[in-house]
Amino acid sequence: MDKSQSLKVDKTLIELLQEQSDTPFSTTDIRDLYIPRVPEGQRPERNQLRKYIYKELLRLESAGLVERHGGSRGRGCQFIFCPERSVVTPEAKPSPFENSGPNVEPTMDIDTQRALQEELYQRKVELVASIGEAEEYQRLYNKYPTLRSAVKEQYLDSRERSTKLLGQLRAVETVISKIGTPS
Repeated sequence: MDKSQSLKVDKTLIELLQEQSDTPFSTTDIRDLYIPRVPEGQRPERNQLRKYIYKELLRLESAGLVERHGGSRGRGCQFIFCPERSVVTPEAKPSPFENSGPNVEPTMDIDTQRALQEELYQRKVELVASIGEAEEYQRLYNKYPTLRSAVKEQYLDSRERSTKLLGQLRAVETVISKIGTPS
């Protein structure tokens, strides 16, 4: 690795690590300092935040920005921030827990994700039914010429409903893919 390499890291986490300087810290120590920096309505659960911080610390450890203090391992292990020993420079990125910036996408909680997945499933079922209905009206329209005037309106309504359902389905899929799963 050359000196010009950088690693995108949560700006709040980097600030906290810089404040710790040469002081050993644990994942829960950083979590307890991190929580007050997240706006009240956007705070994650303490355990979710601890897991997020631990994953980030492992990334920083593999980049040489963080080391385990005294070789500690397991629950309660201590880390120490040592950017001067690394060839990687941390580059600040927005915190995933602060949705204040225009380009910061919110995270999705488990309940919301489940509800959206259920909506997606319902939309798919409704779309398949609506397409089947439109196909049947079209079949009747073609098979029984005397019914054409009676069936044509139902066929067009069914097609329009299918189009709306497809749009709704795509909207739910887009929300799920843009926001993604919870950390």
